[in-house]
Amino acid sequence: MLNKMKTAVAVLLAVGTLLVAVPASAQSTNDGAASTIDEATPQGLASLAPNDRITRLYRAALGREPDAAGHDYWVDQIESGESLLALTRSLIDSEEAQNRSTGDPLRDAYLWALGREPDTSGYEYWSQYDAARAVLYISDSAEHRIATGLEVVQAPVVPVVSPSAPAGWVDAGHGVYVPPILLEIRRCESGGNYLAANRRSSARGAYQFLASSWAAYGHAARYGVFEAHLATPAQQDEAAVITWKRDGVRPWYASRSCWG
Repeated sequence: MLNKMKTAVAVLLAVGTLLVAVPASAQSTNDGAASTIDEATPQGLASLAPNDRITRLYRAALGREPDAAGHDYWVDQIESGESLLALTRSLIDSEEAQNRSTGDPLRDAYLWALGREPDTSGYEYWSQYDAARAVLYISDSAEHRIATGLEVVQAPVVPVVSPSAPAGWVDAGHGVYVPPILLEIRRCESGGNYLAANRRSSARGAYQFLASSWAAYGHAARYGVFEAHLATPAQQDEAAVITWKRDGVRPWYASRSCWG
């Protein structure tokens, strides 16, 4: 399927349809040794509609706005189940991208999507990962969405902090207080890796939320990211608290032999 997508990219480029963009700073996202993004776009997330995401990817990967034909083609592909990661790879490997690129897709993404040079810490962080993966995450970052007017800026979520935390709760490490059981669940699920991604499922983040669960609990809409590992550590901690308050440990029952 990827070969077919690359062929399609070549055809579209031949008629001048594909564009490349450069994003700015990256959000923390890491999956340890096991992480890949190879799943279709989650359904039901209006703020992350395929047309908006493809527009951002053109800017991040090619440095330009998408033409109508290329845009509509990729919307159809994504809505049919193709992964955005495969699309990103096709864009950054295209002849157009190679001709326009600085030779560094990560720096291109910062410049094109975010309009700035990468900061040292962000660049060092993203340099550890596959270029297409980094470009996709930068493209979907809150900074890029807000900067390009594709997302309405909402008031920041106020985390559960010490003054209002129930007795016995502990700081998870990012200013959010959680019941101790969630620390054990975090340890068992990911070893405390907020960027963890399961290759065999859509489980992501420190608490290994499935994409469907992340959306069902309202976290996708709350934090503006479609998968848990794209949220900040504090947001993931808070999401775990919200989930625990609603359903206790049931969402993590599969790993109970570790934390139970």
